[in-house]
Amino acid sequence: MSHVFRLLGPVEVRPSGKAVNLGGRMRRTLLLSLLLNINRPVTLDWLSEALWEGEPPLSATANLRTYAGALRRVLTTEMKGVGIVASDRAYQLVASPNKLDLTSFEKLTTEARTALAEGRHDVAVQRFDDAVALWRGPVGDGLPYGKPLAARLAVLHEQRLAALEDRAEARLALGRHSEVVADLRLLVGEQPLRERAWALLMRALYGSGDAAGALGAYAEARDHLAGQLGLEPGEELRRIHRAVLHRDPALAPPARHQARLTSAAESPAPRQLPRPGLLVGRDREARFLEGTLTPRGTVPPVTVVSGPVGVGKSALALRVAHAVADRFPDGQLYVDMAGAFHQERAVTAPQAVSWFLRALGDNTTGDDLSLGEASTRLRSLTSGLRVLFVVDNVIGSSQVRPLLPAGPGCAVLLTSRRVLPLDHAEHLTLDALTTEDAVSMLAGHAGRDRVDAEPDAAARIARLCEHLPLALRAAGALLAARPDWSLERLAGRLPRGICELLDHWDEQRIRDRLWASYELFRQNDPEAARLLWMISHQPGTDVSVPRAAELLCATAPCAQRALDRLTDEHLLRRLSPDRYEMVGLLRILAPRDSP
Repeated sequence: MSHVFRLLGPVEVRPSGKAVNLGGRMRRTLLLSLLLNINRPVTLDWLSEALWEGEPPLSATANLRTYAGALRRVLTTEMKGVGIVASDRAYQLVASPNKLDLTSFEKLTTEARTALAEGRHDVAVQRFDDAVALWRGPVGDGLPYGKPLAARLAVLHEQRLAALEDRAEARLALGRHSEVVADLRLLVGEQPLRERAWALLMRALYGSGDAAGALGAYAEARDHLAGQLGLEPGEELRRIHRAVLHRDPALAPPARHQARLTSAAESPAPRQLPRPGLLVGRDREARFLEGTLTPRGTVPPVTVVSGPVGVGKSALALRVAHAVADRFPDGQLYVDMAGAFHQERAVTAPQAVSWFLRALGDNTTGDDLSLGEASTRLRSLTSGLRVLFVVDNVIGSSQVRPLLPAGPGCAVLLTSRRVLPLDHAEHLTLDALTTEDAVSMLAGHAGRDRVDAEPDAAARIARLCEHLPLALRAAGALLAARPDWSLERLAGRLPRGICELLDHWDEQRIRDRLWASYELFRQNDPEAARLLWMISHQPGTDVSVPRAAELLCATAPCAQRALDRLTDEHLLRRLSPDRYEMVGLLRILAPRDSP
């Protein structure tokens, strides 16, 4: 693919296949800084620190304006729809991200890692090959820059190294051990302190029949770590070293390692379901879900609860899971893929499979298994058991497929913003509560007497919260914390600051929860996520197809695709064939700086 802007190596602009003259080094550093923040305003203060190492000169602002003006003339002369826009002490490079090689690199590595997680190793290798081929050298090589830009370039450098290591992992899974050795030798030569690269090299050498070479690589890694850091090799390197010394079959490429599965009877049945929150209404939906989670036939039932952010998908799923728990005596497993119950960052499919296996008593799993092997082990372990799997906040079907059991006595309950395309799945889409149920939820948190005393104000609060359980819970918690407040007082304040007010009092911090949801979506579809971000920062909450195309600097069909994607994710709602509206709670995203 031909890219107009190339920053994965020397900074270049190639509008027609031939590099244009950008001028001196400072201009190219400025262009690099703007490309790394494409379509986002970059302040003059940040640019001053990014372009000059140490204290910027007194003439920094004037110099920046001179550099920006020269670049603007070059870009507008050479191409249409691209330019540098000046705002209040900031500059913004406006262009389609598809013109940038970094965008393609991130898209290809995301596709490659998805394929790797799903066991499609040949596809993963091809995508990683295409991604790595975009690099023409170090980013920013030969350019002056200060600490803020240096930090951004270090992140890009780490992304490249991680892609090289993941590509080696995919090649090893295909048995291409000898082919990987040379690339990994170059990698550890460039980065002698990366323990994962040394571990991959040891596996590649042993798999190609060179056990002595694998032991030699361990000795080299140990010398580098001790000599430069004063550290011993980590557990992964030591484990592979032990495996080589003992000729462990797990490292042999022809035969897959088949460790003994621990019997579920040897461990207590896991009971991982979190405590359910307040659930009001939803009786019909709960009965439907309980009916779908009855194992029958030869295929374990799978049910997906979908709907917009804050509509109460998790609360309903957990309440139903507790109600049917006695149908699954061998355990109830739970994981929140957004990470809320495990860690701050999102949970990956390999992590989730590993947690499930450990919960079921299989303590022999670890880094010695690929995702495909671990998923197979999970299916084998649960084939004769009756286990309920609850997987919360799933962003896509590929994320959850490795977690699905095969045993007919098991069942799976998933929550997701979108309807997941899974075979043999039942689907339930949740809408906002009725006015009566919304007021009842408010009463459940604020107190029935207070709500009954001000029914009109209670109904107004419910309407301002858009009848969404997440916002109603926060409003009720605020009233409970302020017993001297009337409902009329809260109703009067909500139109002026519902986002900040509710965010301040919600125990799970609505803003952070929505931000985590946005981040997960951005990883999966950056173009559509960028459109959502732009909509959240424009006046009003609705957008037309032409306006979306203008925001994206793209064609109308491209904008329509992004709008449809956001609608499928329940991040926008369709008002008419040509107009869409942002789901109310997502306006909380707007005050944050774009990532």
